Amino acid sequence: MSTLDVVQAAGSLGALLLAGWLFLRSTILANYDASHRRNAPVQLLFAAVFALSANLLQLLICEILGMMEPGVRKLNWRFDLVSMLCLLLLVLPYYHCFTALSARLPPARASLAAAALLAAGLAAFWRLGGAAPAVPHATAHGLSMLEAVSRVGVLGILLVGVLSGYGSVSLPYSYISLFIRPVDRAEIAAMESQLRHTAEAIAQKRRHMGAIQEEIDRQEAAGRAPQRSIFGRLMAAVGSGPADPRAVLTSLENDVAALERLREALHADVLDLRREHQRALQARTVLGHVQNLLGYILSLYCIYRMFASTKALLLGEDLSSDPVSKTLGFALRLFSGGHLMVDAFLLSQYLTLAFIGFISISSLRGFLKHMERFFSALSAGNATTMVLVTAELLGFYAISTMLLLRRQLPVRYRGIIREAIGGDIEYDTLHRLFNSTFLLSALLSVLLFYSLLRQKRQEADDRLPLYLAPSEKTMSKQERAW
Repeated sequence: MSTLDVVQAAGSLGALLLAGWLFLRSTILANYDASHRRNAPVQLLFAAVFALSANLLQLLICEILGMMEPGVRKLNWRFDLVSMLCLLLLVLPYYHCFTALSARLPPARASLAAAALLAAGLAAFWRLGGAAPAVPHATAHGLSMLEAVSRVGVLGILLVGVLSGYGSVSLPYSYISLFIRPVDRAEIAAMESQLRHTAEAIAQKRRHMGAIQEEIDRQEAAGRAPQRSIFGRLMAAVGSGPADPRAVLTSLENDVAALERLREALHADVLDLRREHQRALQARTVLGHVQNLLGYILSLYCIYRMFASTKALLLGEDLSSDPVSKTLGFALRLFSGGHLMVDAFLLSQYLTLAFIGFISISSLRGFLKHMERFFSALSAGNATTMVLVTAELLGFYAISTMLLLRRQLPVRYRGIIREAIGGDIEYDTLHRLFNSTFLLSALLSVLLFYSLLRQKRQEADDRLPLYLAPSEKTMSKQERAW
């Protein structure tokens, strides 16, 4: 085993780890303040999953090009898969549960509860054997590498099918300028102003809560029951507010909770308006016109993929040869009339390499982009949850993509994946599962974007809805009484 190859493998993993951390800071966490960027364990976990996912593609490239010694590649495969499975099945679920529970429970109880939830999740994961397609039964001694990878692969293929179906519709939708809603700077400024007013109202109510709590503590320290001021008692006598200061405090807490939810919704709306404004500006450039043309081409490809998936489900598909070699052979026969002498075997090797790299990088980029948008809208103020769930889904996505890419490899390279995972899986069942999930997701996405387009057209001429946030002038009578 060459020391230089080991150093190169370790160095590439370190570089990918740094790239994952930089990607997280520059994309997913870019729209959050500094307080969300101080959680080092969460960022390290995401960077580790990112590095291991990219390393799977790197190992496939090394196998095709014959780079590194076979012993180093085998060790790298084993390290990557074992580390990825440990992160996906143990570390990430436990840390996510612990983070969610520690906000409500003491650390010791949160740790025990997270361990119990992890044990329940592992039991359900083990029970997938025989219940899900292409998943072998677990042995009495636990899960082997093949059994664990098959379970993760099936769950990931469901994710890949959903994202591929959604992406094949959403990508043309995002590129074609016909579907872009123009957004003015004034509309963004109005929404940002509402967001600022809401934040100021929250801060103002928190100051009043602090003042009321200090007054309650002062009166209790003096041995008296908490009472309102003279003006407050007069207001309570005429029915304009509660006499109990603790009731006022509870009312303020409810107001703050409602305003916090409004602030999170406004934050998500501001991000969406900024994104739409950038899309409208980019559509006017040369790149925007190119993307518009590409959007129509991708629309045709989406229709082709839906018909191809339907054909594969009804008639089956040929898994004995890779599509790159078939396409290359067809092109040579078509343009040369059978007289052009080219080593298609060698040329297809490099075309396969470029094809796999393009598919992997573009699908990974699209996956992270969609996850960023989804969780930005779902958890507008919770960056930790967004990063942890995205890291978990990214790991499942990477392993399932590796299993699906076996179909794109020439026959002589397909044994690489079999050796890496420790056996064979029912790949035809996996592809049927992917095609059915892709087709269903694409059809639902078409309906979703059609309804979204109709809604945008109906609201195109409407004014921006105003969210009324309380201010100093609209302070409630109970607050003024204090």
